[in-house]
Amino acid sequence: MAITKHSGIKIKGIVNVIPALNEDNLQLPIIEENERQKLVEQTGIRFRRTSKLPVKNLFSRGIKEAMQLTGWTNNDVDILICVTQTTELSIPSLACQLHGDHEFNQQTICYDINAGCSGYVYGLQTISSLLSTINSKKPRALLCCGDVSTHLLSPDDTSTQPIFSDAISVTAIEFDPNDDSITARFNLETIGKGQTAIYMEMNALNKKIMRLNGIDVFAYSVKYVPSNIEALIENAQKPDELPEIYVFHQANKLINDAVIRKLNLNIDCVPNTLNLYGNTASASIPITLCTRLSETNNWVLLSGFGVGFSVASALIKLPDFVPHKTIEI
Repeated sequence: MAITKHSGIKIKGIVNVIPALNEDNLQLPIIEENERQKLVEQTGIRFRRTSKLPVKNLFSRGIKEAMQLTGWTNNDVDILICVTQTTELSIPSLACQLHGDHEFNQQTICYDINAGCSGYVYGLQTISSLLSTINSKKPRALLCCGDVSTHLLSPDDTSTQPIFSDAISVTAIEFDPNDDSITARFNLETIGKGQTAIYMEMNALNKKIMRLNGIDVFAYSVKYVPSNIEALIENAQKPDELPEIYVFHQANKLINDAVIRKLNLNIDCVPNTLNLYGNTASASIPITLCTRLSETNNWVLLSGFGVGFSVASALIKLPDFVPHKTIEI
């Protein structure tokens, strides 16, 4: 069990970039008309966002907005990490491409992480570990998460088309070397036998497409996510570190409701953005977190789970105010 704890980590701002193009599951032609309402009720997803732009363009806009939101300059960023599975080019890394486009400092650490729905928590843990090792008065990082998942879907696949959506998020993170209090805890786990729950294959046109085995995704999520969260909270062992809200990856309503029931949580403490945005992969946690940031200035629980099969949860202490914005393009 990979539980880690970190001091002095602070989220300084979050920018979410969401495509304006909306698709309505009540109008989805590959689903029989008399089945569409049932689909929306079961998945919790009515609207999905589709981007005509590559993920790099969305990240670039998010970085620009995040720098303005925080007041950081290009020389302030020590780490730039991109968590995505939908880059157009595998070489060079997307982080290096963005570094060049935005003219960040030569000393900036840049690389990509190939991760899906658990990727936001994996990215936060990676950056939290790196920041404390940098010799600087105030080390800073940008975490870019998200995908244009609709670019990977077969247009006639009824298991993926109604679920997946496009969006990205950019989170600004800072390390305070003078703060020795614990501000973040993580529990990262991998169940590799679930690797075929969500996977890629080549179709007849020699194009890579994403496949989803819904029964397996549900089974793995309900079995492993609650125990991952419970172990993390038990590790904290402090009443004042109990989370005020629980922000789950927005998989679908059936899965998330089952996890909530198993953890015996008050539904009011679990925000939901499925209806408006669908499953936005690694961007779903920060997008959903931003709907409740004005209501909390203490501990929150973040939990991502999916492709891999991968599960990752975090207890994060938020400062009194986290600047944030969500923009449509």
